[in-house]
Amino acid sequence: MKRKLLHGTDLFDVRTIENSRVALIANHTSIDKNGQSILSKYLSEKINVTAVFSLEHGFFPVAQDMESVGKENKVKGVPVYSLYGGNESSLRPDRSHFNEFDVVIYDIQDVGSRYYTYLASLAMFMDLLEGSGKKLVVLDRINPIGGKIEGSMLQVEKYQSFVGYFPLMHRHGLTSAEFANYYYKSRKFTFDLEIVKIQGWTRDSYFDEYDYPWIPTSPNMPTVDAALLYPGGCLIEGTEISEGRGTTFPFQVVGKESIDPFKLKKELDRTNIQGVSFAPLEFRPMFQKCAMKRCGGVYITLTDREKAQPFRAYIQIMQVLRKMLGDTDFFRTKAYEFIEDVPAIELLLGDEKLIDMFYNFADFREIDLYLTECEKNAEEFFKEFLFY
Repeated sequence: MKRKLLHGTDLFDVRTIENSRVALIANHTSIDKNGQSILSKYLSEKINVTAVFSLEHGFFPVAQDMESVGKENKVKGVPVYSLYGGNESSLRPDRSHFNEFDVVIYDIQDVGSRYYTYLASLAMFMDLLEGSGKKLVVLDRINPIGGKIEGSMLQVEKYQSFVGYFPLMHRHGLTSAEFANYYYKSRKFTFDLEIVKIQGWTRDSYFDEYDYPWIPTSPNMPTVDAALLYPGGCLIEGTEISEGRGTTFPFQVVGKESIDPFKLKKELDRTNIQGVSFAPLEFRPMFQKCAMKRCGGVYITLTDREKAQPFRAYIQIMQVLRKMLGDTDFFRTKAYEFIEDVPAIELLLGDEKLIDMFYNFADFREIDLYLTECEKNAEEFFKEFLFY
């Protein structure tokens, strides 16, 4: 039997906002345990919803990654303002829209990795809330891949971007409200912040253990297993290797048209990566990298969620691929999330020492020891911001 769970959206007393003009930072994941959209629910209860701010991919997950969102002008008659347009400035809300609301409510399902842009959008919104006289309510949602952390802390002074806006670990282990609490206190904000906590969640669990509807959080995040692999799998975005976009199994496959799938599996098996297994595969992405090309690669299966360390796993996977293919034309060189002067792989790794070890094929034991030290420090650092 699945465990009982109530998110912040299930517990929030809407009577506290019935006399306010309300804006929502919301998308298709903003649903209650019955699958009802927060927007529909509030409108049915006569809440004065005056605006919706949508994030990357749009209110509905139609747009692909790094695709400008601006065609949704209204949803259920409510104006929609995009926080993901065609340039870097479009990632922040237009302060003039703040005249349209008294309270803004954030209710978005995150996936637990620093690269995922929803928390960056929340942070940028919080930056502009300071001094505005407006209130923010964060309706908390669980971290679908649990409270574990992995990786190293972003060096924001060198590698700040939309996939790394504020210091976090690659697998950050926080809920949305815990992040908001961390960001609020770190930036010493003073605006009115209300947090509605979760009931029933424990940090050692995964989303699909609960009696709550899972909905793909974006076009390429179809399952909880894909989300669990994502803290490592997103590193493939910094390369010309396909991470499976354009297939039915994004972030659960890697490959390219020049790869022998049997050879790749053999080389990966030699690394003895814990918690995952590899199956030789050929696939053809319908769009994105390697579009309409027959690719050789491997399908990645999670065999043990507790043993799996996706960030470490994909560093090893990428090193195997680099040795097989060479670095010529291996890494992405075009702009990534509106940044042109820093390579995408460096933005994603986000840590100068780790980047140096990665580029120079450091022994994996050295990388593992470094990450273990980073994780120990982060566990101590983040303790004061946790709610659960």
